[in-house]
Amino acid sequence: MAGDQLDLMFRAFADRTRLRVLNVLRSGEVCVGDLVVVLRAPQPTVSRHLGYLRRAGLVYCRRAGNWCFYRLSEP
Repeated sequence: MAGDQLDLMFRAFADRTRLRVLNVLRSGEVCVGDLVVVLRAPQPTVSRHLGYLRRAGLVYCRRAGNWCFYRLSEP
């Protein structure tokens, strides 16, 4: 794993909200709207954290029409 990618991954783990997102995704695929309800956070905030986790390679996004479904990435 490249140093920059490793650094990005550890920075993703450094935020409490992102850790909460990862914990919710342990149970399976979840859409952004459901994460907003569970985390009690605004949709733009949740989307920003999901984007960070995606860039770090920790989550995978699947689009279905206007919906985005997230799950943990394969190790």
